[in-house]
Amino acid sequence: MGNKVKFGLKNVHYAVVMENNDIVTYGTPKAMPGAVNLVQNSSGDPVTFYADDTAYFEENTNNGYEGTLEMALIPDEFRVDVLGDEIDANGALIENADAKPNKIALMFEFDGDQKKTRHVNYRVSVARPNIEGSTKTNTKEPKTETLNITVRPALDTSDVKTKIEQGQTGYDTFYSAVYLKNAVINTAASTAATFSKAAPDDLAIDVTSSAADNAVKNVKLDGTWIPGIHLTVSGVDVTIADDYIAALENGSYTVIVEFNKGNAVAVVLTVTA
Repeated sequence: MGNKVKFGLKNVHYAVVMENNDIVTYGTPKAMPGAVNLVQNSSGDPVTFYADDTAYFEENTNNGYEGTLEMALIPDEFRVDVLGDEIDANGALIENADAKPNKIALMFEFDGDQKKTRHVNYRVSVARPNIEGSTKTNTKEPKTETLNITVRPALDTSDVKTKIEQGQTGYDTFYSAVYLKNAVINTAASTAATFSKAAPDDLAIDVTSSAADNAVKNVKLDGTWIPGIHLTVSGVDVTIADDYIAALENGSYTVIVEFNKGNAVAVVLTVTA
């Protein structure tokens, strides 16, 4: 059965778009909690050419969408990454008139969507929100913040948006990297692992890639590169030597494996006594 209604906007993410001479790359998606409402109205005008006393040629142009994104509160990280605000040495958030906002890819889904479809808009411009507030009365009604957004086609592909349903290739890794047409998809067999110092063993990360010629580029633990002397790489599979892990404090760590093609994969590693 198909979708009947959509409600419950959730899992809003953004990825900064970098454009250099029509070469487009995307940053790592970041979660944007507190989404309330999203409106996107189609933008484009019909083109009609008359000849021979009739409508000789007709076409509808696709200029993307225009709308709003309403948030409970816009995160400071978003203001820095996208709107160009700065945080000074004292931790103050500063808005400067000369700041140049970045374009983003906008990713989201709806809780009421039976197919659990995930969406990405590739080239989104964001305008600064208005500032609103009111005095407290006998009832408490939270104020929200609304961003005016404009969705336009990507410079390199002219793609405006993509949607992927649950079960399709790229769905499970959707929020780890911006999905691109015919993208290379990398998937870890397990996204969690445990290392016991009482019974140490090498950590094997089993990865499947949709590209036969893919290769591992970097392996990081909590953002720090793991020295190559502790790594064994076979195709897209990675093994981390037990002596490296045994030297860590007990706790949780995130291992990130990056590849020449496609998305990175993450494995949460728990180190115990």
